[in-house]
Amino acid sequence: MYEVERVFNDDNLDLARSVLNQLATPVAVFAWAADEPEPLRFLAGNRGFSELFSRQEPEIDRAISRLSEGMARVIRGMGPDDDTVHTVVVPDETGTGHLRIMLQFAGCAPDHPARVIAEFQRLSDHENDTQNLRSRVRQLQDLADNSTALMYVKNPAGQYTIVNHYFARQFGRTPEEILGKTDHDLFDTTSADVYQENDRRVLESERAEEVEEPFSQIGGLTDPDEDRRWLSIKFPLLDDSGVPYALGAISTDITARKRAESAARQAMHEAERANQSKSLFLSRMSHELRTPLNAVLGFAELLRDPDADLEHQESVHHILEAGRHLLTLVNDVLDISWIESGAPGIEPELVPASVPIHQALEIVRPLAKQHGIEIASDLHGAVGVDIRVDPHRLRQVFFNVLGNAIKFNRPSGAIHVGTKIQGSALRYLVTDTGNGIGPEEIGRLFSPFERLSNADGIEGSGLGLALSRGLIDEMGGRLGVLHTAPGEGTTFYIDIPIAEAGGEAGLLSAVELPDPASAEVLVEATVVQIEDTVVNQLLLQRVLGRMGVGRLRSASSGAEGIALVRSLLPDVVLLDLNLKDISGVEVLAQLQRDEALSDIPVVILSADATPARISELQSRGAFAYLTKPFDPGTLQAILVSAVQVRS
Repeated sequence: MYEVERVFNDDNLDLARSVLNQLATPVAVFAWAADEPEPLRFLAGNRGFSELFSRQEPEIDRAISRLSEGMARVIRGMGPDDDTVHTVVVPDETGTGHLRIMLQFAGCAPDHPARVIAEFQRLSDHENDTQNLRSRVRQLQDLADNSTALMYVKNPAGQYTIVNHYFARQFGRTPEEILGKTDHDLFDTTSADVYQENDRRVLESERAEEVEEPFSQIGGLTDPDEDRRWLSIKFPLLDDSGVPYALGAISTDITARKRAESAARQAMHEAERANQSKSLFLSRMSHELRTPLNAVLGFAELLRDPDADLEHQESVHHILEAGRHLLTLVNDVLDISWIESGAPGIEPELVPASVPIHQALEIVRPLAKQHGIEIASDLHGAVGVDIRVDPHRLRQVFFNVLGNAIKFNRPSGAIHVGTKIQGSALRYLVTDTGNGIGPEEIGRLFSPFERLSNADGIEGSGLGLALSRGLIDEMGGRLGVLHTAPGEGTTFYIDIPIAEAGGEAGLLSAVELPDPASAEVLVEATVVQIEDTVVNQLLLQRVLGRMGVGRLRSASSGAEGIALVRSLLPDVVLLDLNLKDISGVEVLAQLQRDEALSDIPVVILSADATPARISELQSRGAFAYLTKPFDPGTLQAILVSAVQVRS
């Protein structure tokens, strides 16, 4: 050793190699500089060292690079004055075996870094197997100890034989305090019974299971947080003959997940209750607001008299205009609320794309004519195209957009309506020649109750476009402004997805209801109305009287109405839903259960205009559903159709 130290301190490498080659075992000398990024630098080795690695000396640096980290770790624990031999076992460069390396400082001269002598020995196959087994065990232990889940093994008697560090830290114990104990030694009886039963089932079935288990504290104390839970994966460990010799398990704390699930369920229930309350409120408000409006508009219509003086006619006209405006406002407010509650009542069906816009145009043309507005349309782009929409709701959107184009147009202005294919959608375009909208106001255009600066003196609530956008969104389309500028008018677009080919489009006429051949069939008809509001009974009597209905009988309660229908066997029943004794829904059900009465058409005449209620009654077999305030012409068409079906 002295000769090796002396020659290396003198930097005589040839002499050093000569000395090293006299040694029978593989030996190498390294320079050690602890402050360097790579502190271990190879200097020289003997023939045995070169033969060990099957390398020439210039290639030795690369050959031992994989050994350096393990060697350096041991050397850092030594000192230059330490003459003790330290041993480290590391994988060799091939990764198939192990080398035992004995390391010793050889001292150093004042002007030279420390020298380290390393003697190498390849382990035998048996030693390699042992070392490999130790490495695998160490790797598995490191894996388990760095896990953030409980990992443990129990023998068939239920005693813990292996626990990871997380297990011990979780319960504030050392592994030694846990090993050899059973669940009943550690935890409260209730929890231990659950753990033991799950273990028994897994060992007997010899199949892995995933189970939720209660959280418990070591020491038999019940955890104060009763919501805490473990999700445990338990599996049998089988010997070579397939017999379970132990149970392994991994347990994860799922308390946060369970609390999140519970909070989500609670939030969902709260949302459902809120929606139910809102739906009930909307239904009630619809009934309470429309019922008096029905009487106001109905009797105002009856007061129309072309032979009356001009003042009388103007008064009736103002009543009707104000009433209709109020009805529109009620409708829009209820629809906005309905959309916001998540239940817009959209009932899509396949329809020809040109029909809803054509129907809307036919209805608004008289209004445009009154304002001196000319409407031009080109619907060729919609010919042969089908869309899946709620036709009633889409017409409502067209009414709003066309109505705005009329109200905000200039005197003697014009409106152009067109259609064209836009990708996978059909685009409806409505262009007016009005004053346009400033860029600073575009953002408020679709906000509820917002009135723009150019709306002064123009009747409206500011709800129409907000409602229209909500309805179009629900039908999978888009509504927006394509172009507008002060003095240049405005172009709105409505994009509706084109339906896939192969469907059967509904055949819509200009009017949704069948056009009666003649109202003369009503002269011989018998009609029973079930209505508990006296003023509405009186209104209906006068309206039907003008239609020429031959026989009308009224009932103020559900029970009285059912008895009246049984005795008269009428052609049509007009049924209100909100009755004093039983609901109109139950009246409809009783009439349908009676074979003698089940084929009598029942027309619902109600102030409840919520889409859910309309859909419900139609699905229950109502012949038609007409909301109050009703249009006398529509009611007449329904009655004629019902009588024709009955006859």
